[in-house]
Amino acid sequence: MSEINEVRKLNIDETLYETEIPDSYGKKWIPEDDSLIKAFIPGTIIEIKAAAGSKVSKGDILLILDAMKMYNEITAPFTGTVEEVTVTAGERVEKSQLLVRLRKQQ
Repeated sequence: MSEINEVRKLNIDETLYETEIPDSYGKKWIPEDDSLIKAFIPGTIIEIKAAAGSKVSKGDILLILDAMKMYNEITAPFTGTVEEVTVTAGERVEKSQLLVRLRKQQ
């Protein structure tokens, strides 16, 4: 069980609630291999912005994923080359499905 490092108090409709915040809350998720861009949530690919062989810079939009009625811009985590795009526009994807494979710039 995770240790609790913070307790927050919330007042909702004149009722006081205490909520425990675990120490893992707010930690940034870091993928095992940042060259494999995977879907973080199930959704539908709306648009592919990068093609295999194209050079991308850190932060460039690779594709747009519609998930829970929100458009999510999936961006390059580093500067490099797109080795493979494994999805097509309109395709439904599952959580953790591989979307794009990148190669870091040498």
